[in-house]
Amino acid sequence: MNFATSHPIWMWLYFGTFGSAGAVLFTLVVWNWLKAYSLAKGALRSATKWNMFGYMFLFFGAWFACGIGGPPGNLLSPDLMTHNPGVATVAAFLSMFFSVPGWACALVGMRKMIKATQ
Repeated sequence: MNFATSHPIWMWLYFGTFGSAGAVLFTLVVWNWLKAYSLAKGALRSATKWNMFGYMFLFFGAWFACGIGGPPGNLLSPDLMTHNPGVATVAAFLSMFFSVPGWACALVGMRKMIKATQ
């Protein structure tokens, strides 16, 4: 694997480790959501759908946030020549673009869960 020389090795290890852990945890959340969805009925089933959409959007938002400091934005690089503020701005925009509906969907899911249990 070819690592950019403009980034210290700790950065590749940090983002690689936590990015992989995040992907594994998201996969486990989806797996457990499939189990919960198959058992749920009525309004609770709808709540599980909203929550899963919320988790999905939040995962996408977190994933795009990585592109601000690391490739392709490279704002954490000590080499100023590798910085790409335009791409980092787009990554920041996409991160917020996906985070806001993620929290909104999670809120709707929680409200539906509360209503279903009352």
